[in-house]
Amino acid sequence: MTQSPPAVLATEYYRENFELLLDTVHQQYRDLLSQSERHWVATYHDLPVSARLLYIRLLSRKGQFFRISKLHYAEISPMHLAVQALDACGFITINRADWPMPELLSLFTKPELLSQYHAKAYPELWAKNSALKQARKPELIEALLSANLSMLSLQETIVHVEHQAHLNTFLLLFFGNQHQDLSQFVLADLGLHQFECYQTDTSTRLFQQRHHILQWLSLEALARQYEDSFGHKNSQNGRENITREQFARNLPKTLHWQPLERRRQRLLNRIGRDLERQGRDDLALYLYRQSTLPPSRERQVRILDRLNRHQTALALSETMQRLPYNEEEREVGQRLNIKLRRTLALPYEPPAKDCFTEDTLTLPATGQRVELAVAEHYQQQGWHVYYTENALLCGLFGLAFWDIIFAPVPGAFLNPFQRAPRDMYHSEFCERRQPQLSARLEAIRSARWHDWLTVFEQKSGLSNDWVNWSLLSPDLIRQTVQCLTGEQLYAILSRLLFDPRHNRSGQPDLVMFKQGNIKWVEVKGPGDTLQANQKRWLRLFRQLDLDASINHVRWQM
Repeated sequence: MTQSPPAVLATEYYRENFELLLDTVHQQYRDLLSQSERHWVATYHDLPVSARLLYIRLLSRKGQFFRISKLHYAEISPMHLAVQALDACGFITINRADWPMPELLSLFTKPELLSQYHAKAYPELWAKNSALKQARKPELIEALLSANLSMLSLQETIVHVEHQAHLNTFLLLFFGNQHQDLSQFVLADLGLHQFECYQTDTSTRLFQQRHHILQWLSLEALARQYEDSFGHKNSQNGRENITREQFARNLPKTLHWQPLERRRQRLLNRIGRDLERQGRDDLALYLYRQSTLPPSRERQVRILDRLNRHQTALALSETMQRLPYNEEEREVGQRLNIKLRRTLALPYEPPAKDCFTEDTLTLPATGQRVELAVAEHYQQQGWHVYYTENALLCGLFGLAFWDIIFAPVPGAFLNPFQRAPRDMYHSEFCERRQPQLSARLEAIRSARWHDWLTVFEQKSGLSNDWVNWSLLSPDLIRQTVQCLTGEQLYAILSRLLFDPRHNRSGQPDLVMFKQGNIKWVEVKGPGDTLQANQKRWLRLFRQLDLDASINHVRWQM
């Protein structure tokens, strides 16, 4: 088989990507951009190409301070003219005396620092610290700082890149989050991802008000501040407790824009759990009550139980069972409800025991993956076996709802590089598309929709978070939908829709076909046990009267 030559990026690929970012955001959000942000875009476009290239390189690198002598890019020449252009328009600042020396010194290697601050030039420093050559770099920098060095002593041209905040805002508007960056463009440039064509304009943008942008950035800054202060295990002392409590009480109140409120509640849960571990149940409960996101209600029940407020805890556990956020919360609510009823000496119904079909296979120890060994065992019995794990059912989901997934819904698609809408794994996905999803499910149940292979052929290779093209084939799709009834397909797809994030995993490892029959097998090697999400899928298969079993493997030595 002939392999295609590796893709080669154009020399200025990163400039094209950066300008796509600027132009897309400017087109969609011009009315919401500040005067400073609009000026930043206009100033950038007025720069000579070499200065643009250097500015993007600096913005893309880690840190904000850079030594000019260490900047070497073949496509940027002459470097000094690019530096001058950026300095003239305020995109960089050069050699300011008030810059923090610790950050500046960290730009140099230990040998460079020893060479520059040698004993002849700084005899007093070396007299106090005779073992500097053996010191680690952080200790060396600490000693140098004690000598009250100035910026001039570095004897180097250092620049600080400006307007990083503008880039952060534009990345937020482009991606709808702050964890994706310019590297996402490279995947598209290399041809690693090919994306669906969908509508992205002012009607589909996420942010509709400027203050939502500012609130988002402010909340993200708070989250980073919290992680910087409390993200690592610190010594537990009273001062820290007070600081954490003050931080919690200074969080913003309920935000009425759902995407932002969800992020606030995620932060509330994070802080609440930390406070709970510190024994601050009162404050943790106060925070959890402001959140509807799991595990908020579970943590409330556990705290109320510890506080001997059993009746209140019992009522909340029953709500978790009756109106669960997801299936995991329903099961947790059931376990907590039984525990509380025992405490209160109330009657309860014990959970039904799982009754799965289980077999033990003794197979030769060949060193191959346990799933492949079991697949080979069934192939010898005449089964046509596929090792798909979660890819098959998720693939059916992606094909069945492809047009609905990529429909133009406000806030769903912000840029050309999305594998799914922004709300794919939130409750809003179903809520905002309920009529279309219900109609498609009913059409599948009644066998009025059977375009699986048509969608497969039309969309083959396009990125969809639900479709793993490398593990799917027309034959696999055809055999599966022929073996499943409309009711079975309806139930499987409905379960995926109820909780897309968690139900997309835990599906059986193998699916196999023989004489028009379908069989599912969850493979367990020595010492491996069923996970909760795997049990949930096996329960559904049992309810649907599907042939599904667990195969425990023992190796024959």
